[in-house]
Amino acid sequence: MKIEKLSITMATALFGFCLFVFPVSHLQAEKEKAFYVGMDKCSECHSEHVESYRSWKYSKNFRVLRMRKKDHDPDCLRCHTTGFGETGGFVSVEETPHMVNKQCESCHGPASLHLKAPTRLEHQKTLSIPQNICTSCHSGHKHPGY
Repeated sequence: MKIEKLSITMATALFGFCLFVFPVSHLQAEKEKAFYVGMDKCSECHSEHVESYRSWKYSKNFRVLRMRKKDHDPDCLRCHTTGFGETGGFVSVEETPHMVNKQCESCHGPASLHLKAPTRLEHQKTLSIPQNICTSCHSGHKHPGY
């Protein structure tokens, strides 16, 4: 009887120790990270916004890089493409031509989780416009007047 109690006590202590050393969060799957999908996917549900956007200068800003032969310059690509250096984002004109120019995800963030969200409320939670997102590209030392 004493050995049985001792075994139960030791097992309980070992279990508690394991929970302390290896928190439950480590046992759960890591939260999925969003990745870039491109404006064509946005257009499937938000065609009126995408059509409106195509008239903005941002939807054509990559042409400036081509004219200046800077379409492979990493210093320029961050501000003239979508998701440069990020999963699903712009890699090169040859590999990811659909990610040239600033697109929806440049401001709203990667949309892969937005596409998978089952409800409207969850759709809204997946995208946001970070404060001061514009100044990440529009700052005086890069392009005065923009």
